[in-house]
Amino acid sequence: MKTSQGFSQAELMVVLVILAILLSLAVPSLQNQVHESRRVAALNQMIGATNHARSSAVFSRKTMSICAGDNGCDGNKLWRGQFLIFVDKNHNGRLDADERIERLDALPDGFTWYWSSFRKLTYISFENNGTTRASNGTMTLCHEGKPLNQIVISLSGRVRHKIADADATCG
Repeated sequence: MKTSQGFSQAELMVVLVILAILLSLAVPSLQNQVHESRRVAALNQMIGATNHARSSAVFSRKTMSICAGDNGCDGNKLWRGQFLIFVDKNHNGRLDADERIERLDALPDGFTWYWSSFRKLTYISFENNGTTRASNGTMTLCHEGKPLNQIVISLSGRVRHKIADADATCG
């Protein structure tokens, strides 16, 4: 009597159907998990950048600013693509020729930040004592025009985050 060492075609088809069903159930939750991880990464990135700018201002005893842009500040309240941290010698919130970039960060694809400041500025500056230059405000993390989280920066330079308010806007 001869014994078979493999599987029949019917057995393989049943296994493939079961795998297809399991994958169809798993893929949406994996997509949600990937989106959630990217959201948390974008939030942590901006909290880290603001804390870095504040501590750099204190330790270097120089004004540090954060703005949106690739090679210079683009003057937009809606930050997309990249943002930069630089030594702001003349306190104007723009990267000038004699100022150096300390850090350049790329935002995760599909995510933007909307900066809403008390004085309607498009940048954030930290003085050498860690306070802001009267530019306290709220940064709203957005994905596809929908507000997700907010970072609140006080006049004292402290940073905290929260779920986006019901009236939060992305521009």
